[in-house]
Amino acid sequence: MQSRCCRLSRHGGFTLMEVMFAVMILSFSVAALTQAVVSGQSHTYEAMHSSRAISLAESMIDEVLSRPYVDPDGDVTAGPDVGESSRDLFDCSDDFDGFSEAVGAVQDQAGVAYPELYQNFGRSVTVVYTTESLPDLGGDHDGMTVTVTVTDEGGRAWVVSRFIQEPAL
Repeated sequence: MQSRCCRLSRHGGFTLMEVMFAVMILSFSVAALTQAVVSGQSHTYEAMHSSRAISLAESMIDEVLSRPYVDPDGDVTAGPDVGESSRDLFDCSDDFDGFSEAVGAVQDQAGVAYPELYQNFGRSVTVVYTTESLPDLGGDHDGMTVTVTVTDEGGRAWVVSRFIQEPAL
């Protein structure tokens, strides 16, 4: 009777090799799951980072567009006029040519620093008088192209450009 009992208990559990194999499979599964979560978080961070950069570029373009196209002083040279040493003194769109903010010094139109999430970026503006071919609008049109480049502290850049057609007089 005793030999039969021993035989039953010997087959009732797992061998050391089976347990080690199960632990190994579980370890690989947990590692793969962890990697998937980390990768997902990384993609989410990158998407939010890019979204913030584009948002900063678009807000600067909106600020440029809020100024008149034609300089009230009659100057037709891109860049700030004499005496327009800060952006609150810019009186037309082309005054923004050459404007830049360093990483960590990004401010809104009123001169208030953006929240900390946006301080990983810097931005610069170029304004170029140009002629664009716009077939849907009947051919070539004079105007200016405003380009805002946003860079992060790692050197990556996002560029947003907009053509502003010269208003008809």
